[in-house]
Amino acid sequence: MDAAQAFRDLVIANSSQHTDHNALLNVTFFVGAGFSKTWDSHSPTGYELFTFPREFLEGMATQIEIDELLTQPGYPTLDDAAPAKFKELVYNLSMQLKYPGIRTRYMDEHSLESVINEIKAVVLERFEALTTLNYTAADGNRFLLPTPMTDNQTTIMQFFRWLSDQQSENRGAARGVHVDFLSTNYDYVLETILDNVGDRQALRNTYRGITPTSICGQRNTNIVQDHWSVNTLIKINGGFEVIPDGSGYTLDYRRRSFGEVREHAPEIMMPSKEQNYTSRYFSAIFPKAVRLLQESRVLVIVGYSLSEEDALLRFLIRQFAEDLRDVRGKYIFYIDYTNQDVLTERLQGCFRYMNRMDVSNIFTYSGGFVEWIKHILA
Repeated sequence: MDAAQAFRDLVIANSSQHTDHNALLNVTFFVGAGFSKTWDSHSPTGYELFTFPREFLEGMATQIEIDELLTQPGYPTLDDAAPAKFKELVYNLSMQLKYPGIRTRYMDEHSLESVINEIKAVVLERFEALTTLNYTAADGNRFLLPTPMTDNQTTIMQFFRWLSDQQSENRGAARGVHVDFLSTNYDYVLETILDNVGDRQALRNTYRGITPTSICGQRNTNIVQDHWSVNTLIKINGGFEVIPDGSGYTLDYRRRSFGEVREHAPEIMMPSKEQNYTSRYFSAIFPKAVRLLQESRVLVIVGYSLSEEDALLRFLIRQFAEDLRDVRGKYIFYIDYTNQDVLTERLQGCFRYMNRMDVSNIFTYSGGFVEWIKHILA
């Protein structure tokens, strides 16, 4: 059976519209940059986002100070703008911050933190130079759909509305198909989708693995969540809206100036030779992501390469089904443009027991996410 038909049959068999039992089918989408690229063709890949051309930095010269850092010995230069050099820069700064004994003569904890925060602000500026972030509407409460919508966006919205229709509440308990998300992206695509599916407000009815003290400048009054009414969205690499606030975090989806972003930099994981997931944010969300995966029966991987460089994230995904005992009764769908043999090899590299088991519950689709959706909705 092909991946589209298998997914449709699984959803229909567990839909609240077609069954009377109160069981819940937890479906988790693990999405990478390819997902956002499908939604918005201008959405940058990691290579594009972390490439800072000389003209881009020179255009920001009056606002930034890292251009001076890039002229000092031991740092990449303005001509070394490729992601490999960006990784080297972030690694250099992170190691100095982590190990005081190796700090250069005129760098200290405060200057290092300031430079790292400025780089995060530059990353956001670079993102907006390549495409647009879908900030909330003027009232700061809703995400508006693009006008006009592309064919891809229309199809994606049809798909998630169809999935939403498969869940209902029965005396305070959810039944049918429940959808959650793990994302490696910084953007607001998933929030936009969730805010326009059904009648729930995404900013109030989405659990983020952390409970923000405020959302878009308003005190968060939705502290206690109910499983039937809430979708989980955990951004594994952080997001442009996640802002440290004392001992907690705020979520702010409103447009901010470069200076404001630099002053209150978002919590984002930037590429480095050594990723540091030890901050309070990542310490909070990783256990939640693991539990979400373990409680899910269906994992759909979209637009993520399962790269060997992302060893920690591969280990995280493996928590969905750590060994042969866990994978029984679970389903994996992997959608990517790469040919099916490569997709299978990637899955086997992550779930190493796959080459020793019957893989009738694991499906790969070599093609685009929208094409897969169209087969399902047809």
